Amino acid sequence: MNNNEIRTWQNETALQRFQMISPLLEEGLDASAKVELRKKIAADNNLSERTLRRYEQSYRERSFEGLLPQSRAKPGPTPLPANFDELLAEAIQLKREVPTRSVNQIIYILEGEGRVAPGVLTRSTLQRYLYEAGFGQKQMRRYVEARESSSKRFCKPHRMMLVQADIKYGPDLPDPQNSKKKIHTYLSSVIDDHSRYILHSGSMTTRERR
Repeated sequence: MNNNEIRTWQNETALQRFQMISPLLEEGLDASAKVELRKKIAADNNLSERTLRRYEQSYRERSFEGLLPQSRAKPGPTPLPANFDELLAEAIQLKREVPTRSVNQIIYILEGEGRVAPGVLTRSTLQRYLYEAGFGQKQMRRYVEARESSSKRFCKPHRMMLVQADIKYGPDLPDPQNSKKKIHTYLSSVIDDHSRYILHSGSMTTRERR
């Protein structure tokens, strides 16, 4: 990552931090309301209240500059998990599936699926590598806008002129008949191309397909 890319990443991260804490900087906000608001913001963004207080303090002391993350070129690099390449590939896939999915949500999913232990994969690290791979917030926003424009351009003019179907893989579930095996799950959906109305959507398992 060159200096311009580092600065862009730092500015994007600082802007996200400012957007999170800006409601807490409102004048006239009483202490009890601020405590409750901080709890809500922390929960919504999968962060600790302590982290938010640190962002607030940094902003008060140094304004926007205080919210800039440090460049990895200055301090020693944090060791990455041994399976980081695999984690990054899965994170990219999750981002492709839902471009609006946040870094915190991706980490939560990876931890929930047992791909990585809680606390090992940090938000700043994954965000930086996603940006390098072309999946940063602004990059994905442009992708979403382009995809929406493309969808509108090729959308059928009337309902039921074209019906689309798709199957998505779901989580593997324990087989109640054999504890040593897993059952693969799938989600099958059918939508109308013009209205985007879901005509049918249902889940099934490998056992039901046999």
